Amino acid sequence: MKRARIFLFALIALNLVFTSCDKVEEPIKPAILLDTTLYPGNWEDYVTPTFAANTNTDRNILLEDYTGHRCPNCPAAGWEAYNIEQANTDRVFVASVHAAPSGLSSFQTTASDCGQASNPNNKYCSIFYCDEGIEYGQTFGGGSYGFFGNPQGNLNRINFTGTDMFQFYTEWQGKVTDILTANDLKVNIQAQSNFYTETNGLFLHTEVEFLEDLSANSYNMVVYLIEDEVIDYQDSSSIAVSYYHHHDILRGCIDDLTWGRSISSDNAQGSKVYLDYSYKLPDGELNTDYHLLIYVYDVATYEILQVIKHEF
Repeated sequence: MKRARIFLFALIALNLVFTSCDKVEEPIKPAILLDTTLYPGNWEDYVTPTFAANTNTDRNILLEDYTGHRCPNCPAAGWEAYNIEQANTDRVFVASVHAAPSGLSSFQTTASDCGQASNPNNKYCSIFYCDEGIEYGQTFGGGSYGFFGNPQGNLNRINFTGTDMFQFYTEWQGKVTDILTANDLKVNIQAQSNFYTETNGLFLHTEVEFLEDLSANSYNMVVYLIEDEVIDYQDSSSIAVSYYHHHDILRGCIDDLTWGRSISSDNAQGSKVYLDYSYKLPDGELNTDYHLLIYVYDVATYEILQVIKHEF
């Protein structure tokens, strides 16, 4: 079950019918309708952030670690992902995706006796998977992308040889080094947001800038909701560890769109695209326990051109 929902609607239609020739002085703002009830005041007072020139020159990396809380070999991969991220705190960002090539396997599902006397500590009863992760697993499972079991992962979903988008964790560091060294930056992303504790509501504003002419292909933006850490059970070499630190857990996409939103059809060099989102964090959850990973990818190849981390 999804823990996140978003109220996101289509662009405002511009074909308005007027009964007079009076000029409209103040158009509705912003250009995309958002869930204005998340703003704890008069919506007309809401200030949409503006963006300065983006001076970033670095291509970042999204490391997607496909894992499971009942996977005995997954902790080694999880800690490798964590260590790589800590060594490259501004360049590498991890999403722990609890999914298998089939979508779900016994590694991701909960125990059958949760809430029963036979399982007084509710061992393996927390749900770490999400609908989006399941769909990713099903899409990438099989021979075309090299994802055949947990633990495996990918780096910017780059298909290095045509069949190995996914690798074992022992290969991640070398490929991270290669990507950072090449630093092939074609797209820049910026994000600003306003969060209101009164409503647990978020307004996210993004800017995508194309640094090369990429008009030949189509590109989408995806916004991951990532939970920083959960301490809970994990199978580690067939031992049930109750105090395991689960890091960077994918909880879904804030707009419920697994494959994101289309950016534009004209992605010429120098063009900029702006996408806005509204999102309500579930009641009882704290924004300080979460962050967003925002990325742009090539729809044809799934390769991620740029990713940024955003605290809200």
